[in-house]
Formats: sequence, C-alpha cells, structure tokens
Amino acid sequence: MYAFFKGRIENIYKDKIIIDVNSIGYEIFMPESEILTLTLNDEVKIYTYLHVREDDMRLFGFKSNESLNFFKKLITVSGVGPRVALGIISNVDTESLGVAIATENVAALKSVPGIGPKMAQKIIFELKDKVLKEQVDVVNTKVKIADNKNIEEAITALEVLGYTQKQIKEVVNKLDLSNDSVETIIRKVLKEMQNM
Repeated sequence: MYAFFKGRIENIYKDKIIIDVNSIGYEIFMPESEILTLTLNDEVKIYTYLHVREDDMRLFGFKSNESLNFFKKLITVSGVGPRVALGIISNVDTESLGVAIATENVAALKSVPGIGPKMAQKIIFELKDKVLKEQVDVVNTKVKIADNKNIEEAITALEVLGYTQKQIKEVVNKLDLSNDSVETIIRKVLKEMQNM
C-alpha cells in the first residue's frame, strides 16, 4: 500500500521515527542500526511495509529496498513477526544475513538477541532456497558485466543519471545486451525501467 515515504525527520526514538510528509506525521518503526544513522530534520526516503493485524496497524521502514525485501522474507518464516525481523536486521546487515542463511551458519543467527538455535535453524530451512537463488543471480550478473565492457560503461553513465546499481543490474539481467553499443544499452535499459 505504501511503497515509501519522502520527508523530514520530526522525531527520533530508540525503535522508531516520526517523519513529516506534507505536514502529516507518520510513525515508522525501523532497525535500531539504521535509526542511529539518522539526524533530526534530515530529508529522507524510507521504504516501508504496512503490517496489519485485527487490532493494530504499523509501518515498518528501511533506508534501502534491499533491507525491506529481506524483512519481507523474514516475516514469511512462521514464528518471526515484524519486531523479531527488525531485531535481526538491526544486529546483522542483510548481506551478512544472506551469507549466513546460504551457508547454514546457525551461530551467526544465534548471535542475534532473542534468536535461539531452533529459530535460527527454522529461518535457514525456510529461506535458504530463496537466498541461494538471489546469490546465483548476483553472481550471474557480475559475470555478464565482467564479460562486456560496454555494459560496464553504460552502468556508469546510468549511475550518473541517478539510478542505483541495484536498479540498473536488475534490468541488465533481463536483457540480451551482448552485442550492443554503450548508447544502445543505455536506451534499452531506460526503456525497460519506464515499463517497470
């Protein structure tokens, strides 16, 4: 329902922020590790997830889409609610978390307060296949880019235009750009982004 909020930070608490978006204050719960990087009156963009229960509605937010997507994966695990998922992301960055799950590193997950060995194993069991598929996609993208200098140049140009590497690489992965010039790659990627 709410993909993100862009506004000014009105208040900062231990586990949440209040963000002023066009004179409306939204309460957004965030990982403590991300809250520590914020400052009052900062203009920020927070990617959000609206959690709805019978008696409660809460917004959970993250500074990056990667963190939000990992949060969504974590809450699909039975027994892992939004608060627990926030706690996990507060203590372990998403890249390390992905590696821990892919390599079945129970100890890394157990190091998170509130996560015991059973819950750590459950998270690994339920998310390993999803995480491994993503890791394979990342490796394939790196290989594709390393094999083609034109793609590398096009990515640099697109970053100058304000796109993130993640956005660009997601699109590059979908397209056949093997014989294209830098200009053609840029045109194709921009066209694909407009269709997303």
